Amino acid sequence: MKVYMLIILVVSFLFSVSTLEAQSYRPNVENYFGVQVKPLIPFGLVGDKPFSMENGGFETEISPMLGYTYGGVVRIGLTELLAIETGLNYTRRNYKASYSVADSNVYAEDELGYVSFELPVNFLVYIKLGKQFYMNVGIGGSGNFNASNIRSLINPEGKNLFIFEGRRQHYFDFNVNADVGFEYRTPNSGAIYFGLSGRVPFSSTMEIATEYRHGTTSTIAYGTVEGSTFSLALKYFFHNNKRKKGTQFNGGPIEQ
Repeated sequence: MKVYMLIILVVSFLFSVSTLEAQSYRPNVENYFGVQVKPLIPFGLVGDKPFSMENGGFETEISPMLGYTYGGVVRIGLTELLAIETGLNYTRRNYKASYSVADSNVYAEDELGYVSFELPVNFLVYIKLGKQFYMNVGIGGSGNFNASNIRSLINPEGKNLFIFEGRRQHYFDFNVNADVGFEYRTPNSGAIYFGLSGRVPFSSTMEIATEYRHGTTSTIAYGTVEGSTFSLALKYFFHNNKRKKGTQFNGGPIEQ
């Protein structure tokens, strides 16, 4: 969380500097539509960390795995160096649950996925590095719709049964977003962006209960998934065809 706060401070600083340098308004600012893909990287400094739950010798370790986000992006230009970016994304967070029972040779593993839909709104600042090359920093928030709860059983017909149950904390929740990256704008083929992205929720995303059943004996352990993510970000914005409006003047005999 401290690292994430540092990112926010850096982004805020860059925003302040860029705003002072880009006060002039350009009347014909372009808007863009594109697509994006974000692999969710299990990076504990920003995203969720592995954690353990234990009760009565029954232990469960929850570890984040590679997940992904993809969707459409709309970028609305405000000035030459300022913009607002929004869109709609499908997000799948993946986790591995490792079960073990003390003083026995009983263990198991399971992989589970948690789906949500994200509507982000980010304020962007460009730093022009060349004629067509830009650095891009942004900060904002996102609203998320959590599609469903999750449940999984391992060895349901055997004598050693493991149950995983994850329940969403809310149907809707909210994140703080921070992004930094670079983009290259081609003259006729659109723009491509590559960067890093972090998401930290205002509240935990999911409550977890895992259960071990052996005969008539049942042991349950409890935990919470915070839902923070760290990701790479790859975006492609389609080329804008500029059309001249109004009647165009064609050269006369003197100009020919």
